[in-house]
Amino acid sequence: MHTRPALHSPLVTAPAMEPWAFLRAFFTLIDQQIPPTLLADPETARRSRLITRFGVLGSIFGLIYAIFYLLIGHNWGAGIILLSTSGVAATPSLMRVQKSIEPAGHFFCFVLTMGFLGLCFVEGGVHGHAVAWLANVPLCALLLLGTKAATKWAAIDIAAVCLVVGLDLAGINLSVTYDPKWNSVVSAAGYVGLVIFMVTLGLIFENGRARAYAQLKEALGKLAASNERLVYLNNEKNEFLAIAAHDLKNPLSVILSSGELMKIVREKADTLSMADMIVKAAMRMNKLISDLLDVNAIEEGRFASKLEQCDLGKMVRQVVEQNGAAANRKKIAIQVNLPGLLFVLTDQAAAGQILDNLISNAVKYSPLETTVHIETQTAGEFARVLVRDEGPGISEEEQKKLFQKYSRLSARPTGGESSTGLGLAIAKRLAEALSGTIECRSTLGNGTTFILSLPLWSGEGK
Repeated sequence: MHTRPALHSPLVTAPAMEPWAFLRAFFTLIDQQIPPTLLADPETARRSRLITRFGVLGSIFGLIYAIFYLLIGHNWGAGIILLSTSGVAATPSLMRVQKSIEPAGHFFCFVLTMGFLGLCFVEGGVHGHAVAWLANVPLCALLLLGTKAATKWAAIDIAAVCLVVGLDLAGINLSVTYDPKWNSVVSAAGYVGLVIFMVTLGLIFENGRARAYAQLKEALGKLAASNERLVYLNNEKNEFLAIAAHDLKNPLSVILSSGELMKIVREKADTLSMADMIVKAAMRMNKLISDLLDVNAIEEGRFASKLEQCDLGKMVRQVVEQNGAAANRKKIAIQVNLPGLLFVLTDQAAAGQILDNLISNAVKYSPLETTVHIETQTAGEFARVLVRDEGPGISEEEQKKLFQKYSRLSARPTGGESSTGLGLAIAKRLAEALSGTIECRSTLGNGTTFILSLPLWSGEGK
């Protein structure tokens, strides 16, 4: 358990504020006003966010300059900037109303062009700083509207610059409308502001580019994972087809040959023997198909468990009895140690299927005239069933793929029994669905122990 250190502890320090964290949080808040229809497409979403940010930052810049101009008595300049600032601030609202980027983007560029051109007429034309700000408009158009729109606005702003330059060449002097003593300060403020604006513009663009790149990287990662999953499923499908074809071919051959022989034999004993062979072959086929359907249902989430109080010892005894005949044929003894009553919270049918798989496997892979040991015990909030055989054991390498579907290990059934390679995979998935586990402990030459853990019944004794 983690404890919170006391507030006076010297180890407690306030987390450092990440640079631009407040600005990002603010932009995230205002981005919520963007219409959902503009966020469906990644490129449209990026430009919508740029319009929102340009509107906010443009308004902030405008207000700062308007206040500065008012303080130095540059009333005409302050009026033009306030009017332009109103237009810039209204741009995101226009986008929300129109639910479109283009009208808002063109309106934004129009407001900037008229504002900067207006400042040229009250700040000395080519001798002022406002003419340099006109270079920002095509760049904004490029970011907001694309190459075609940027080309149009570049032509418009070049025409605006030519107008200002042409007036100067024609001898028409555009005088300043403020006290000339502020010339150096106004020019400095204008060019410093231009640098700050360009840097901010670059940061906004870089943030958008980084976001887009991160989304692209995430999408590519998901695509790569999906491709790997598809390759895995395709290989699994091929393996399934190969196993199914192999495992179904043998019993089908038995059924066909036995059926043909039954047409010609006359002895009742021979007929009964062949009928028995047909039944066993059909049972093998039915087992394979049932296993395939079970694992498919579990992986698709169609397994529905019915959890209830179950007597674990009773379930073990029932499964041992079911496997008694197979054990007797191989002269294998099944030794059961049930120290006391143990009740678990589980699905009786699913838990019985798991136990049957573990115990039948122990009988199937045990050498003749050996013993299978079964015992129950508790471990914390779980009851455990240990199934141990005296077989050859399983190597560490093969234990890694023990619970995989269609896995074929080097150990083979000692009595010629069939194996689908699905039993343990189904058992593990069923155990996990019942909030339990299955584990294997084995060393070569010393047998194998499988341990099934299931949650204890919390109402035990009631």
